[in-house]
Amino acid sequence: MITKNTNLFVVSNVTNLRSRVNKLYIPKTKSLLPLFEIVSNSIHAIFEKREIEDNYQGKIIIKLIRNGDESTLKELDFIDKYPVKSFEVSDNGIGLNRENFISFQEFDSEKKAKIGGKGIGRLVCLKLFSKMVVESIYTENGKFYSRNFEYKKNIKEGFDKYENPESEKTITGTTVILENFEIEYQKKAPKDLLDIARQIITHFQLYFIEKVIPEIIIRNQNDEEVNLLNLFKSEFESEILDDTFNIGNYEFKVYITKSFNSLSHKILYCAHERTVKDEGLSKYIEDLRYIIKDNDSLLGYHYQVFVLSKLLNEKVNEERTNFHFSDDEEGDSESDDDITLARIRRETLLKVEELLSSFLSKTRKEKVEQYIPIIQSEFPNYASVIEFNRDKVEKIPAGLTPKELDVKLYEIESEWKLEVKIEGIKLLDEKKDITSLEDYKKLYDKFWSEFNEVGKTDLARYVVHRRSVIDMLDKLIKWDSNQRFYNEDIIHSLFFPIKEDKDTVIHEKQNLWLLDERLTFNNLLASDKTFNQIRQLNSNSTDRIDLIIRQEEIFDKATLFSEDKFPNDSFTIVEFKKPYRNDYVLGDPKKDPVRQVRKYINEIIDKEIKSEGRSIEADKTTPFYCYIIADITSTLEYILREEMFTKMPDNIGYFRFYTSDELKYKAYVEVIPFKKVIKNAKERNKVLFDKLNIS
Repeated sequence: MITKNTNLFVVSNVTNLRSRVNKLYIPKTKSLLPLFEIVSNSIHAIFEKREIEDNYQGKIIIKLIRNGDESTLKELDFIDKYPVKSFEVSDNGIGLNRENFISFQEFDSEKKAKIGGKGIGRLVCLKLFSKMVVESIYTENGKFYSRNFEYKKNIKEGFDKYENPESEKTITGTTVILENFEIEYQKKAPKDLLDIARQIITHFQLYFIEKVIPEIIIRNQNDEEVNLLNLFKSEFESEILDDTFNIGNYEFKVYITKSFNSLSHKILYCAHERTVKDEGLSKYIEDLRYIIKDNDSLLGYHYQVFVLSKLLNEKVNEERTNFHFSDDEEGDSESDDDITLARIRRETLLKVEELLSSFLSKTRKEKVEQYIPIIQSEFPNYASVIEFNRDKVEKIPAGLTPKELDVKLYEIESEWKLEVKIEGIKLLDEKKDITSLEDYKKLYDKFWSEFNEVGKTDLARYVVHRRSVIDMLDKLIKWDSNQRFYNEDIIHSLFFPIKEDKDTVIHEKQNLWLLDERLTFNNLLASDKTFNQIRQLNSNSTDRIDLIIRQEEIFDKATLFSEDKFPNDSFTIVEFKKPYRNDYVLGDPKKDPVRQVRKYINEIIDKEIKSEGRSIEADKTTPFYCYIIADITSTLEYILREEMFTKMPDNIGYFRFYTSDELKYKAYVEVIPFKKVIKNAKERNKVLFDKLNIS
C-alpha cells in the first residue's frame, strides 16, 4: 500500500475487508444500491457545507460510463442500449476531511448512524463493483488538501494508492468512480438514462418532497442529461398527496407518493428527512395489500406514506432506528403530554383514508359488487349486515373464498349485534324526559330499526341453516364416492348429535324439525346409547335405541293431557336405518324395525324409569310417537303389510295406530322414507326459502 501523508494523517484499517464483503448479501434486484449510497454521501457532504457557508448551492453530477469505446459513445445519438459498467459521482460538498475520512474508515460508523446511515455503504459498493476510485478536496487549518485513493476488495485493508498532498484547487468536493460492475448485477441493472433518474428520485423522494435536495444532474457520455429536480416537478410532484394533522402542540406532515420499486404499501415515520421506522399499511387498511396498476399498465406501484414532525425529530434515538416514546408506546393515550406511536398511527391512517378516498372508494365498491352475487346466492342472511354496516363490509379483504367471506361477514354481524345490544341497554338505562311522541320516536327509531334488523338476520340465518341441512340430507342418502350408501350413524348425526344426552346437547344443535316441527321443543333423554348407559333412565337393558325424547309440558298439553290431573309425559322414539337397506326380516329383533320400536316401548312401560331422581309415569295412557326413518324396500314393505300398516295419502310413507286393549301401550308409528323427509321439510319451509330466494 502506498501512502503519502503530507498532513501527518495515518491510514489504518484493521478489519479484513474481503471477508466482510464476501459475507454481505445484496439481491440482484438492488443493482443500483451502490449508486444510491454514493449519492447519499454526496447529499450529506452538501448538507454539512450548507451549515458553514452562506448562499451555498450544492450540486451533484452523475455520469454513466457504458461498455464501449469512449470516443464512439460520445458521437452516438442514442446509447441507452449499452450496459452501464461504471458510475462517476461528483459533488461540491465539504469533502473527505479528517472527521469524514475517519468515518469512512470505520465500519458501522457512529457518525453515519447519527444521520440515519448504516456505516457499511462502501461494503455495498465493493460487493457490486471491483473498486472505488476516490478523489476529494477538503480544507483544514486554512489550507486545501487532496485525498486520493483506490478502495479495493482484493486487498485486506482495502486502501491502495493513497495520497494526501496539499492541493492547488480551492473548491471542496468529492468524485467517486464505481468501477467495473460485477456482471451478474450489471445484467439486472437498468440501462435507460431516464429510468435510472426516476429510480434515484424514488429512492430519495423525501428529500425532493421536503425541497432540501441539491441540484442533481445525471448525464450520458454523449452529453444527454436529465435534471432530477425538473424531472421530479414534471412527473412526481403532481402525484404527491399531502396534508397535516395536529396532536397537542405538534404538527404532523403526511405525504403520500407512488413507488414503483417498493414491494408493499408502507407508513414511514421519519426524522430529519430520513426513514426511521416503517410499517405495512395492509395491516390497517386491507385494500392496500396488493400492487396497483393504472389503466392496465404493466408497471405497478405501491403507496408510501411519509410522516414527519418536529416531535419525531425530538423522539428519534441516536441510532435513528426507532423513537423514544413512553413505555406504553403502542398504547392509545389521548393525553397531549403523552403522545404515543399508536395515536400518531391512528391519525395518519385517517389522513390516508381521506387522501386516498377516491381510490379506496372505487376499489371497495368494485370489491363489494363482486361479493354481492355470492352473498345473495349463498349467504342471504347477511342482507341486513351489508345494509347497516356497509363501511365495514367494504373494508374486508378482496379475493376471499365463499367460506372466508362467510367468516368475515359473521365477524361484522357479531360486532354489530353487540353494538346494538349495548345501545339498547344504554337507552333503557338512561332516564329521559319524554314530553311528546315525536321526542320518543326520535330517540328510539334508530335503535329499534337496527334491533329489528338484527332479529331478521338471526331468522334469516336459521332459515339458511335449514336449507343447508336439507341439502346435506339429500346428499347423504345418495351414493358416496365409493358408490356406497352412507352409514346410518352419519345420517343420525345430522338429525341429532350421536351418543349425547340432554346435559350436553342444546336444542340449536338438533335438526328434528326435519321430521316434525314439534320435536324442536322436545327434551332429549338419550341418543344412540344402551338403556343402562342413560343415567336418567334406571334400566338394565342392553338394547340400543337411536333417540328417546320426552315431551315437556311446554307444548300440546291441552291436546295430550287431561285438565284435571298432573300432565303425563309423552315420548317420541326415532329410529334411523341405512338408505336403501333391504335385509329386513319379519319378527327378527335385530332386523325388524317395527318390532324394535315396539320392544323399546315395552321396556319403558315395564321398567321403573326416573328422570333426575323423579319417577316418570309411563303406562297405557302415555302417548308414544314413533318415527322409523327408512327407505321402503321390498323386505321392509313385506313387514309393513304383515303389521297392517296403512299407506299415507301421498303413497310414499306408512303409518299405524297401536291402540288395542291387549297392548300395554298406545303408540302411533310412522315409517318415512328419506325422500319423504326431504319433501315434507321443503314444503313446510318453502315460504321461508322463497322469501330469501334460496328455494
